[in-house]
Parts: sequence; structure tokens; C-alpha cells
Amino acid sequence: FPFSCLVALPCAAVAVVIKHLSFSSSGLDQSQASLVGIADDSEVVGAAFSSVSFLLGFLIVFRTSQAYTRFWDGCAALCQMQGEWFDVSSCLIAF
Repeated sequence: FPFSCLVALPCAAVAVVIKHLSFSSSGLDQSQASLVGIADDSEVVGAAFSSVSFLLGFLIVFRTSQAYTRFWDGCAALCQMQGEWFDVSSCLIAF
């Protein structure tokens, strides 16, 4: 949790600053906004949202797949450990 906060808080701060600059520059006319580099197109916003959504979806699927694989590896290791303990206990009883 602390490491994730160290990663997330600077990103959130940058997002807030960018949004603040976007709102503060909305009073500019189109030529001044293009000089500053602020686009007022809904296409740009849609493309950015689409790419971020794709990236976020890909990361969620990847992480879920990794967690699923780890879960089944743990289940297999648990069953193997149970079999080993059963083998040890049956050897102790037999001898």
C-alpha cells in the first residue's frame, strides 16, 4: 500500500495540474490556445480516453491472469504437500 501511494500520488498531482491548466486556459481564444498547445477538440479527448481505457483494460486482464495462474500453482503445491505428508505419515505408521 505505501509503495502504491508513492506511485499514485505524483500521478494524481500531475493530472490535477493539467486539469487546472486546461480550465484556466479555457478563456483563451482558439489561436492563443493552439499556441499554448491546448486542443479544444472532442476527438483528441475521445482518442486519449480510448487509449487509456485500452491500456487499463489490458493491465487488468494481465494482472487477473497472473493472479489466476498463481492461485492454481498454489493449489497444486498444496495438493502435492498434502500427498507428501500422507506418504510420510503412512511410512511412520508402517515402520
